[in-house]
Amino acid sequence: MKGRLFGIGAGPGDPELLTLKAVNIIQKCDVIAIPMAGHEKSVVFSIVEKYATGKELLECSFAMDKDMAKRKESRQRAAEHIIQFLDRGKDVGFVTLGDPTTYSTYMYVHEIIAGMGYCAEIVPGVTSYTATAAAFGVALCEDEEVLTIIPMRHSESIDGLLDYPGNKVIMKSGENLACLLEKLKERGYGKKTKIACRVTMDGQQLFDSIDDYEKSQGAGYLTVVIVSEQN
Repeated sequence: MKGRLFGIGAGPGDPELLTLKAVNIIQKCDVIAIPMAGHEKSVVFSIVEKYATGKELLECSFAMDKDMAKRKESRQRAAEHIIQFLDRGKDVGFVTLGDPTTYSTYMYVHEIIAGMGYCAEIVPGVTSYTATAAAFGVALCEDEEVLTIIPMRHSESIDGLLDYPGNKVIMKSGENLACLLEKLKERGYGKKTKIACRVTMDGQQLFDSIDDYEKSQGAGYLTVVIVSEQN
């Protein structure tokens, strides 16, 4: 009998935000797969470590190169490593930051493996942007407001996305954060922008405006930006 694959959302960082279902499945799985992409490995493993004691760990490397062929090759390689365990009847829990369906490397692996007929299940998790809104005590959208979620991997496309109506969540800003904040100030969003670094983790920093952020030593990695149309 072949094993099952579980894509498990680990939440934004605080282990207490793991769902009960996520904990139960992690404890039942034979193998825990951890994505090796940027700083994600150390963060993800720190969230689930206490529940993965004694489990076999599988480190899955993913290329972050702009070359799509290299990205696809790394995804295929990760899927093949997981399949080796599934074929031996072992259940594999692939743990990812936030939610598996939101800008997660897991979904690429899921599509490959599920497409080959293996049993693959997704366990949703708390996203960084919902945790950010909760930390600030604000709504992401109310009544008929529109919410747009923007990944800022490539700054050249941000202008058109910022033209969308409604509130915006901007993720994966990284080294492009300074450029993003300048564009937001030019559009008059300086006081309508909230910025969270390492939300729910040790070292969490919350900034109520762009000015507050720029006066600080805020870090660019693991940063979420919320832009509100209303004051």
